[in-house]
Amino acid sequence: MTPDFSLNLQKLTIAKYLFRLRAETPILLPPYKGSSFHGGFGHALKRIAPFYYKEIFEPGSDGAKPKPFVLLPPLDTEKQYPAGHNFTCELTLFGSAEQFFPICHAALEFLGRELGIGSNRGKFTVQSMETAQPFRQDQSRDSDKGVNCLDIATACGNSAVRDSLTIYLPTRLRLKADGRLVSGAPDFHLFFARLLGRINTLSSLYGNGKAVQAEGRDLLIKLAAETIALDRQTTDNSCVWKDLPRYSGRQKQWMKFGGLTGAISWQGKEDDFQPFLPFLAVGEWIHAGGKTSFGLGKYVMERKNND
Repeated sequence: MTPDFSLNLQKLTIAKYLFRLRAETPILLPPYKGSSFHGGFGHALKRIAPFYYKEIFEPGSDGAKPKPFVLLPPLDTEKQYPAGHNFTCELTLFGSAEQFFPICHAALEFLGRELGIGSNRGKFTVQSMETAQPFRQDQSRDSDKGVNCLDIATACGNSAVRDSLTIYLPTRLRLKADGRLVSGAPDFHLFFARLLGRINTLSSLYGNGKAVQAEGRDLLIKLAAETIALDRQTTDNSCVWKDLPRYSGRQKQWMKFGGLTGAISWQGKEDDFQPFLPFLAVGEWIHAGGKTSFGLGKYVMERKNND
């Protein structure tokens, strides 16, 4: 029987905030709005609080530390919001970065009121804010404090997952193997290894230490490789690479920003997924792969039981 390595997930907390926004003037946006929101949010932070901009957008002198947030834009593909249009975005802060919430809130308000967003600098207002909790996705919490990752894992790790699992990718997933981006459906052990690495990194930098030490990490990845396989009958035609060009204001050039979209299905045997579910549940909150601060790497699990 595999040991339960999930108990140390309590070392990291996550705070997720849903902002309800209203367009005050027409706003022109690309189909995927992550770059627009990420760039605008950064410019607003830099204007109102340069010190906090460094802490949030440029953590670490070498730029190697992941940013302590995910900013998920509206996921519709509309290119124009008329005045009066209501839309949302989500801001997720990790561990010690929860202290930055007031300045992040102020930056979003400044972005909408003063700077504007999109190619025409359309203006918007923040109508309200709600904090998410893992117990029911359609409810918010009264507290603005973060949720312990172990609570997320306990609440979301559905024991009904038995022998198969499908994840859906509302935003592009960027995974690397051998220094190159993975262009097709990844094996489960690769996906899980990258996710576990992200959990450990965030927990080390913004929490109270690694969630899983090296021995446990290696055991889980080995188990993933031995027990879980791609379900090629359902995956080959549903998980595809799609490019996503974006303009980098910092580098003053257009850049490729693609990733995997669609769905990925994996197959195991009875209860093979159980050791991995706590971490997969946390991953739904923190996203997986690269460029997560732009909202990329979001996935949603479909729990299936093929008894």
